Amino acid sequence: MDHGGNAFSSRIAAIDAARGAALLGMAFYHLSWDFAHFHWVPAEFPTIPPMRIFSHGVAGAFLMLAGISLALAHHGAIAWPAFWRRLAMVGGAAALVSSATYFFAPQEPIFFGILHCIAVSSLLAAPLLRAPAGIALALSAFVFAAPLLAASAFNPPALVWLGLGTIAPRTLDWRPLLPWSGFVFLGLGLARLNLPRLRAWPISLWRPAAWPGRALAFAGRHSLAIYLIHQPILFGVLFATTALTGAGAAQEAAEFTKVCQRECVAGGGEPQACAPACQCVVQGLQKAGLSRAVALDALDDAQREQYSGIVRSCSRGE
Repeated sequence: MDHGGNAFSSRIAAIDAARGAALLGMAFYHLSWDFAHFHWVPAEFPTIPPMRIFSHGVAGAFLMLAGISLALAHHGAIAWPAFWRRLAMVGGAAALVSSATYFFAPQEPIFFGILHCIAVSSLLAAPLLRAPAGIALALSAFVFAAPLLAASAFNPPALVWLGLGTIAPRTLDWRPLLPWSGFVFLGLGLARLNLPRLRAWPISLWRPAAWPGRALAFAGRHSLAIYLIHQPILFGVLFATTALTGAGAAQEAAEFTKVCQRECVAGGGEPQACAPACQCVVQGLQKAGLSRAVALDALDDAQREQYSGIVRSCSRGE
């Protein structure tokens, strides 16, 4: 998600590495959703406050680095061919993400996520590449404060992407233009303000010698491609792992059945009636996809109600 063009004689490896680190953080956050999907962690884990704060920090870093990259790529003169080429790549990737989620997650499609925000923000930032740095910084302050003016008039789908609505849409990635484009303008302004001194800073001269630094810098240079492929790979690995550990799931089911029958008999039930009832519960949990959550004791309120309904139904022999 960096920007093409190169006004300097060489890339600043520290910026590439920072982008690679942000990409690693984003992959970790996406992995938390995958874990929740396969019931390896409680369903609410990705949305607990620490994880939400973490995801916002990662997204803010990505967007700020996009603004810094714009300033570096077009210092001195705007390389329009490179600008339009990169904008087309990011915009095309955003459209690809939207298309995929409308197909695979139609209840929560991504229609204005981080790629969409980078594309639109970059277009809006183009006139600022030749303007004084203070204008970009002032604009970022205004954009960060703009959501305070939120009103229901901005809730319709045609306007909600602006970020001034009062109702957040159901989507897997939500980075509306306001306030998130403020990070792009902030990065652009800070970079342009310090461009004359940037090459003299020690961090600008850093070159990764060990493999972790080289790996992060490599990921940062190819962040758009890695962003597009990392989630399908992570999901596929977890899917395969879950399938391969089916024996473990069977063992969990057997243990649950034993505990269920023991508690049923202890509660006054007849062994002949408890055995089929517990087997019914196990089958009901498997059909509802609750087996892993029950094993982890990680049922949310809705799942707990669903679990209780399965138990009641099996108890009545339905």
